[in-house]
Amino acid sequence: MQTENHNTENLLERCLSILSDSKAHDIVNIDVSKASSLCDNAVICTGTSNRHVSAIAKRLEDKLYEYGYKHITLSGEQTGEWVIADLGEVMVHIMQDEVRRRYELDDLFNCMARGEA
Repeated sequence: MQTENHNTENLLERCLSILSDSKAHDIVNIDVSKASSLCDNAVICTGTSNRHVSAIAKRLEDKLYEYGYKHITLSGEQTGEWVIADLGEVMVHIMQDEVRRRYELDDLFNCMARGEA
């Protein structure tokens, strides 16, 4: 296990790197710190299938655990359409393309970041 400063910026960098290494598509990070008490950053990405979405989430959980992040909660990994990884300061949404288009979280979080929601 590596030890390092576990601040939001380090966590976010780790998440983005792991998602990219896991072949997640259309990775977006939105700073919602001024508009949300739930998290500082919302990360949204797309997987190509149920299996891919679930595998991305599992890899994210496993890799972050290796780096010392122990408080990770996954929801939705059994179905693999939309998995939420609650990391405290960072909330990661891993979605299939159809689900991502249906719920338009990118637009919602961008509106929040601009103070419009």
